[in-house]
Amino acid sequence: MKDEEKELQDLNNKIFDQVLKHMKKHDPQMVAGTLMAIAIRLYKTRLSDDGFHKMLQTIMESEDEVESYDVGETLH
Repeated sequence: MKDEEKELQDLNNKIFDQVLKHMKKHDPQMVAGTLMAIAIRLYKTRLSDDGFHKMLQTIMESEDEVESYDVGETLH
């Protein structure tokens, strides 16, 4: 499990670095919207219809748990 956690963290860091680069040229909402669209299509591709529905429900139900980035943190 540790290897998977490290792999996930490495992937997250690489993608986040790319996001920061894109945000230098594009509005953060455009970048976020693009990432959401890609993520939803990936879930739709990989999950059953029921699994896809449950994933979207989980996302909606976790709305209050999502933390924003610190205002002082440099995003662009």
